[in-house]
Amino acid sequence: MREELSIYFENPATDALGHEIVEGKLVCDRDGVTLRFKLKDRAFRKNESVTLQFSYTEVESLHYTSRFFGPKILTFRTRGTDKLNEFPGADVGKVILHVIKDSRSEAEKAADFVEYRQSEAWLAEQDERLSESRKNSL
Repeated sequence: MREELSIYFENPATDALGHEIVEGKLVCDRDGVTLRFKLKDRAFRKNESVTLQFSYTEVESLHYTSRFFGPKILTFRTRGTDKLNEFPGADVGKVILHVIKDSRSEAEKAADFVEYRQSEAWLAEQDERLSESRKNSL
């Protein structure tokens, strides 16, 4: 199993003037999921990038949708809603990412990768609880 997946995305503008284009990347690594994004720079205004960190226990699901002529979409859902408030166009605990052409193969693998890492995180958490309960019973 690979140690890391990087998926690049570029969401189309949501405002009428076409200025709020969001670009960034979603990184799934050993420790969790990192979402880095920024609004595309304009001529007289530079935007800072924002980094959001999620552990695998905070991630609810990751789903890739590939339509024949439609955009390739990666839907990222979290259990909590507060962290995704900074992302433009975020719904309640859900972000829709338009995957760029070069990252499509990585996006196809992302759901399985995250599911595997979630199972590892939940097993580690369960082992920790069992060892604590054994200590308390002694």
